[in-house]
Amino acid sequence: MLSAVRSPTSAGLADIIRQATNLDTIDFGQCGDVLNFIMEPNPEEEYAEFLDVDHQVYSTVSHIIDSNWLWLPTRPRWSYFRDNRILLIERRSPIHEASFEHLSLMFNLFLHGFIHDDNPVLTTISMNSQLSASAIPDMAIRMDAVTENYQSYGVLVIGECAFAQDTDSVLRRIKYEIAGDPEVLMVILVVIDEYQPYRSPELSSFYSLQGDAARSHDQPIVIAGHTWCHLASVRFHVWVRGNEPINIDVDNSELQACGTLFPNRDMDAADTMIEKGMVMMRDRIATICQKAAPGTDIAALQDSAIAFRPDWNHLLIRLKFGVWDIAYHRYRSWYNSPS
Repeated sequence: MLSAVRSPTSAGLADIIRQATNLDTIDFGQCGDVLNFIMEPNPEEEYAEFLDVDHQVYSTVSHIIDSNWLWLPTRPRWSYFRDNRILLIERRSPIHEASFEHLSLMFNLFLHGFIHDDNPVLTTISMNSQLSASAIPDMAIRMDAVTENYQSYGVLVIGECAFAQDTDSVLRRIKYEIAGDPEVLMVILVVIDEYQPYRSPELSSFYSLQGDAARSHDQPIVIAGHTWCHLASVRFHVWVRGNEPINIDVDNSELQACGTLFPNRDMDAADTMIEKGMVMMRDRIATICQKAAPGTDIAALQDSAIAFRPDWNHLLIRLKFGVWDIAYHRYRSWYNSPS
């Protein structure tokens, strides 16, 4: 049972890993470091990068997580960059989920308009699901078309959120995801920053939960004189595909836009770029529809109007609840930590 990994001995951890893999030649130390990070959450460390990780170690950890996820304090998200031998482990949080749960609702309404009996294309919005052999984005929109004489699979949109972590690590994962699906049409990155990295109180003594906690996303959550979460900004970065695969390192106003949702809203450019990506999604679906079922009338699909009308106020409400949840999680982790 994986819960035994909370305080593993070297021999016990080796037995757990051998039982999972039936292998004797493996780096037990690396596996133990990763599993300890997962099993003993530290609110000051929402993610961790493990360097020079062998693929066998990655496969072992993935297998243990998948087989024992019910025992985990929280199910983590991981990415393995095989060429660089880097394993990135992230803890999911309500802040990560808020942005793309909101966007997925809007994309779902948009894609629902393309469903009809003659359309063989199926689109699926997935959250925290495996995209490739070793990448799990916050959100992905996939497209499948299977008929008697035609098969097609592709990723239309990738969405990622960076919160309480190094943005460079998220950008590295996005590049990896694009390389795995170079035909992806749009990438959306949401960067949520705090005023300063979270630090737990130094003294592990009891404080009650009484206090004037903030009731808005733009106010710090302060309990017993300590700030548990304080959002500084929420920014969107949007890229769409041109003639070549998306390159997030190149500045091109035709294919890339930035927007700020908070503290001062300026989302027009980002909204316009997302709408451009939605037009590209519509056109890709129409093209695949015709290839999969020649003779299908796609005129109505091609002519359908696209309008991106986001309710960003609703997202801010979601973020407010996410901030409360994060603050409480941090307080509880600190309070339950050893003195």
